[in-house]
Amino acid sequence: MTMFAPLVLLASLICLVGSAVYDVSSLGNTAQVVLTSILSLSIANKVYRLFIYPHYVSPLRHLPGPKDHHFLIGHFLHQYRAGSPNEPYVSWAKKWPDAPFIRYLSIGNVEALLVNSVAAYRDVTRTKCYSFVKPPFFVRLVKDLIGAGLVFAEGEEHKAQKKVLNGVFAGPNIKAFLPGIQARARALCDNFERAIVENDGIVELTSAYSQMALEITASFVLGIDLLAFPDGRILHDSYKYVFDPPAVVQLLNFIHVFVLPIRWFPLEANRKFLRLNKLLRSILRDVVAKRVEDVKKMREGETQLEQKSASGGKDLLTLMAEEGWSEEDMLNQVLTFTAAGHETTATALVWATHALSLYPDIEQRLQAEIKTLTNPDPSSSDIESLHYLNNFSRELFRFFCPAAVQGRVAVEDVVIQGVPIPKGTELLISPAAIHFNPLIWGPHADVFDPDRWDRLEGDAADVHAWGPFLQGPRGCIGRTLAWLEFKGVVVELVRRFRFERLVEGEVRLVNPSPVLRPRGGLRVKVVRRE
Repeated sequence: MTMFAPLVLLASLICLVGSAVYDVSSLGNTAQVVLTSILSLSIANKVYRLFIYPHYVSPLRHLPGPKDHHFLIGHFLHQYRAGSPNEPYVSWAKKWPDAPFIRYLSIGNVEALLVNSVAAYRDVTRTKCYSFVKPPFFVRLVKDLIGAGLVFAEGEEHKAQKKVLNGVFAGPNIKAFLPGIQARARALCDNFERAIVENDGIVELTSAYSQMALEITASFVLGIDLLAFPDGRILHDSYKYVFDPPAVVQLLNFIHVFVLPIRWFPLEANRKFLRLNKLLRSILRDVVAKRVEDVKKMREGETQLEQKSASGGKDLLTLMAEEGWSEEDMLNQVLTFTAAGHETTATALVWATHALSLYPDIEQRLQAEIKTLTNPDPSSSDIESLHYLNNFSRELFRFFCPAAVQGRVAVEDVVIQGVPIPKGTELLISPAAIHFNPLIWGPHADVFDPDRWDRLEGDAADVHAWGPFLQGPRGCIGRTLAWLEFKGVVVELVRRFRFERLVEGEVRLVNPSPVLRPRGGLRVKVVRRE
């Protein structure tokens, strides 16, 4: 029996039922016959896709995976109720640690594959990365927030955009921004000093780090000083709302992404989201237009383009204006890099501070190493020379990976690690599923241990076992900046403070979310070093 036989049988059965109901032969109505046939075939196709193909026909049905799905909406409720964007994927990875892919069912019993091995991750992200594109659900989840920039470019368009943008993300240009990073980190430390005096040292980390990271990103991406920018506070507050929304907005976002698009529905939560999104775009559109005009005047010799960054490095917006990008394309890129560039780094710093409060012995070793820096303004090479800081940073991004999920869908039939993946199949990349796989990281994968980076072996030593920035051609173009910013800020923080936790037990997380964020922020007590 071919794979289409069940569909034909179903259609025939429904046609017979339809004929009996409508008495088609007695009506002699050709249109009625055609309409009934089309309706029957449509219903048969739905039934086939929902209940027959995934269970009895699909070439993926024999792959390991959970069986506790809902008969109609798959593992939708499990994912929503998990309480973490990393679950249930990490639990599945521990149950089937040696499988390259874990199969599960999404809404409408649509098959999806969780990438579960280093080899499969390498093929999906590097060897055959252009055989996959972003799936519709991921576009709905993220595109509203970060625009249609490099993240959503595919194939040749992605290659062309990345080739142009590579220059501004090159190492020498990134290093030129380090003094600006350090200045903003020290300003943050001054705020923490005031909190010690005025609020017994209690600070809310998410908001504080988001503000600082947005200032750094605004300098690098837009070439502006956010503190002097009239709409700086609006930008920060808008991003805070869309990345850490109230519970009702989280629910609406989940429905919008995984069930059906409902952003248009006339609810106040939707209206506020759309209003803030429109305001963000309006503010950034004005910045883009002003920069295009400045570059035009510079070329005509009327003026010299003011370098607004604190360091002298070339900002992204100026580069694109000089390259002649359209204002709409520039807007999409600055939306992408302003949102994604500040949010993941800020989130990583939240988890770094949390880790320092949880593990005093690690904090003490880190502080002792940073204390060896004799230069009050360490260079990028000084920072890179700190071995334990590098281990701590890598372990932090493994254990608390800010980027929670990435989606892909196959645009052609492809074979990965011996698994034939049909065109249209959805794939999910959850870095945490790789990062906590005991076959990769050993029986103590659940332990936060910076020293593990001195004894890597087997798959753990493969660069593809560590996925906070992805790998391959679609890997994060801003990785060098994020890495330098993260470590540069940690150096300034640990030099001046230690941190005490205020929350016992597990930290509640925003879910669903593309970023691993504490729900409602995270508070700690800042203590000045003697």
